[in-house]
Formats: sequence, structure tokens, C-alpha cells
Amino acid sequence: MQQAPLAARSAESSGYVLYFQLASNGTRRACSLTIHAESANEAARIFRENWGTIESMARDGVSTGMVGSAPVSLAMS
Repeated sequence: MQQAPLAARSAESSGYVLYFQLASNGTRRACSLTIHAESANEAARIFRENWGTIESMARDGVSTGMVGSAPVSLAMS
């Protein structure tokens, strides 16, 4: 299920933090992603355009238990 980002908040020089929820095995997980962008609108656009990759990475992390609270980087090329 695709979730629109709930909000984009400035994380100072580290980018914009976008929050979303991910349903997994009947439970919902709160997730956040930091995107380096010029504005909150651009960060939201990047999030939407790359949702498939973001969702896949989040689901992989939830299923393997490898993400936890550790920082995760997503590099797009």
C-alpha cells in the first residue's frame, strides 16, 4: 500500500525528514526517510517518484529485522 508522506520537516543541513507508515504482517510500522533536497516540495516529489524503491527497502528491512533504528542511506543514480 502506498502512503503519501505525512509531512516533510527540515532537518537543518541534513535534509528533509518525511514520515510514512508501512503495513507488515497485520501491523503498522512508523518509518522516516531523510531526503536531501532544495525544498520540502522537492523532497516530497523525490519521495513520490521513488516510492517503489523506498517501499522495497523498508519492507526488506522489516522482514529481515536488519533496519531497526540504525540509519539507512538510499543512493539513487
